[in-house]
Amino acid sequence: MTIPRLELMGATLSVKLDAVVRRELDVPLEDSVFWTDSTIVLQYVKNEERRFLTFVANRVAVIHSGSSPSQRYHVESRLNPADDVTRGQTAKELLAERWLNGPDFLCLEDSE
Repeated sequence: MTIPRLELMGATLSVKLDAVVRRELDVPLEDSVFWTDSTIVLQYVKNEERRFLTFVANRVAVIHSGSSPSQRYHVESRLNPADDVTRGQTAKELLAERWLNGPDFLCLEDSE
């Protein structure tokens, strides 16, 4: 499987997990935000004119039905804690604050 397809599967999974969490938790949630470091995935999802092969089209459809364009953002790979596991880090490094709390920019106001 190619890296873009794996990234697309990750984006699809995040939308599906968001739906499960919203359904199962008994607390009100604000809008979710979906981050990806894959510009290819963002282009797949933004593109409404081109037809894709079935694999890509099905996953893009799930992302479209479970999120809106205003919820999708790009994050630089170096700021993406999800990529930490692909960089050969030790368990101690993975348990660092960034892995548990996310990157610092998530605590900033939307306007920043």
